[in-house]
Amino acid sequence: MGLEEALKECDTFVSEDGIPWSKIAEKHGVVRSTLTRKWRGETRSREEEGIARRALTLQQETELVKYIEELTARRIPPTREMIRNFASAVA
Repeated sequence: MGLEEALKECDTFVSEDGIPWSKIAEKHGVVRSTLTRKWRGETRSREEEGIARRALTLQQETELVKYIEELTARRIPPTREMIRNFASAVA
């Protein structure tokens, strides 16, 4: 039993007003406020939050890695400033 099961049970109700939040939370062993915020979409999972906080997309990150590898292959050690500048240009 957990949050996912509690969310599924909440979805069976017609309106939010009829959902017995405390009973469902207790039944599934979750915190009521966590259940309500998650059901309303006010919170995200850690994975979703991590993706939202990324400064670069996965494609941009791949381009940055290629840039660093190219510099390294040419025996030019990339400085933080060089990486920051390239990342800013890509973003």
